[in-house]
Amino acid sequence: MIEVVPDYSAYTGSRGTASSPSPRHVLRNIIIAIITVILIAIGTVFGIGVMQRSQTVETVKNTLVAQNKTMQASVKEGVYSATVPAQVKSTEDVSITANVSADGKSYCISGRSIDDEKIVYSIGSHTDVDAPKEGDCESKENAVIPAKPSVPSIGSTTAEGVTLTWAPTIFAASYNLRCAIDKDFSASVVKAVSKTNTGTVKGLKANTPYFCSIQAVNETGVSLWSDSVNARTILLSTAPADLKITPVSSSEIKVEWGAVSGVISYELEYSSDANFAKDVKKQLLSVTSTTVGGLKADTQYYFHVRAFTEQFSESNAAFSGVVEDKTLK
Repeated sequence: MIEVVPDYSAYTGSRGTASSPSPRHVLRNIIIAIITVILIAIGTVFGIGVMQRSQTVETVKNTLVAQNKTMQASVKEGVYSATVPAQVKSTEDVSITANVSADGKSYCISGRSIDDEKIVYSIGSHTDVDAPKEGDCESKENAVIPAKPSVPSIGSTTAEGVTLTWAPTIFAASYNLRCAIDKDFSASVVKAVSKTNTGTVKGLKANTPYFCSIQAVNETGVSLWSDSVNARTILLSTAPADLKITPVSSSEIKVEWGAVSGVISYELEYSSDANFAKDVKKQLLSVTSTTVGGLKADTQYYFHVRAFTEQFSESNAAFSGVVEDKTLK
């Protein structure tokens, strides 16, 4: 009998050991998996951030609408009292500020998220009653024409200027100032501009009464001029005129000048320094001429003089112009 032995050689190709994935293929799969996880995480964080921001925005808006209702409920005859903003208060989530215009007819409430200060909205006379607008009360989009400012007060006066101060006006970005010699501001009007609630009108005449007022300005327009306040510039100190000097000798120079009305005394200053910063000598006199001695020969000297009166002392009396000459050799 012949024994038949099966031949498995035909199956060695299909039954042999399978080959393992290459290291490069495995690394690629790992990188793809990591990137996928990162993208999912970023998307999740972004989505949460969008949701949180949306919730924060709604919180600010809802708070403003509620505060606006309080503001509206407090108004009487279309005028908002300066005390009304005290009733509009911040919450744990939203910082609130409120302002009323000087004439009481316009107002603005600003709400800023405490968690995210970039989220800020405003509501008031520039919006619908339940529709806050993005941006605070100073935003260009939310600004309205400023209300008429309150009457300014006189801060100080000089011989040529008047300094005014006033209460800040809501919606104002800057202020125009004016002073004139007549109440209708039709003659000798002098103007100035200020970005704060104080400013000075310069170039006025000494010892002259003026009427002064202010106007609020922003990119939307200008307010009405405020009611005027009365001011008077101070009397300008009268300096002696016609100052003349004449060299007399190598050590003396004669000095003379015109008389000043109401004088108590004159003060003569002289120096070899044109700036009167050093080598300065003084003489207090009751007459309008003198001869100065003890000078150096062939040396340039500078002189000026001022008059003391009951109104003008050493602190505010004006000096005359400077004259100069040399002593003789």
